[in-house]
Amino acid sequence: MKILAIGDPHLGNPGKMIERFHYPPNYIEQVARNITAETPPTDLLLIAGDLVWNKDFSEVLEELKTLQAFQAKNICFIEGNHDWPWLPEHSIMHELYNTPDFYFVSGRTFITNRVGVCGACGADRESTRKSRELHILQKALNQLSRADIDVGICLMHFPPTSQIFKDPEQSFAEDDFFSLIEESGVINKVLYGHIHKDQLFKINLYLKIDGIELYNTSIDYHDWRPVRIL
Repeated sequence: MKILAIGDPHLGNPGKMIERFHYPPNYIEQVARNITAETPPTDLLLIAGDLVWNKDFSEVLEELKTLQAFQAKNICFIEGNHDWPWLPEHSIMHELYNTPDFYFVSGRTFITNRVGVCGACGADRESTRKSRELHILQKALNQLSRADIDVGICLMHFPPTSQIFKDPEQSFAEDDFFSLIEESGVINKVLYGHIHKDQLFKINLYLKIDGIELYNTSIDYHDWRPVRIL
């Protein structure tokens, strides 16, 4: 089974990404081409949030069709902090995106070929949403713990631990998220985004902690190519 991941597509305002993070003008086309070029084809694509800049929800629905069109048998996605302004209740997103070709996995699980995915956006240590996001993650982990799987993947937007930072003074991560992940005993791999190359944070793009692999998936860190997870 082939699993790829991307993070931070930031659809809807390419000018902002060009100016703010020096994304190239055609970055989404580059990402799409790189996914399509994968051989063999992708079984599961995971998208780690920051999907669409602040917009009316009807416009967001149109933008999300770009992600849904990526060439993968199954696609799971979560929200990022830049999606919070337009994001409705999770129950609405679960109803709208409930099929394997485009599945909103925050607060719940997705199972395919004995691989289980659960999701939560997460938050930084100062966020007023931290308690809510910890609850969402715990709910998703509880669901996954009841599944019969060989591989457990946690899809997040915020990094779940300060250990990914090479310089501890730069860390804004809330370690309680990784504590929940470790305590669950069902997760082998954690994916996150949020951090951009031009922000000059010193991070480990890949790190293994107590047997759990952590991957940064932000597309600008990986030259607009998806990250191979499995």
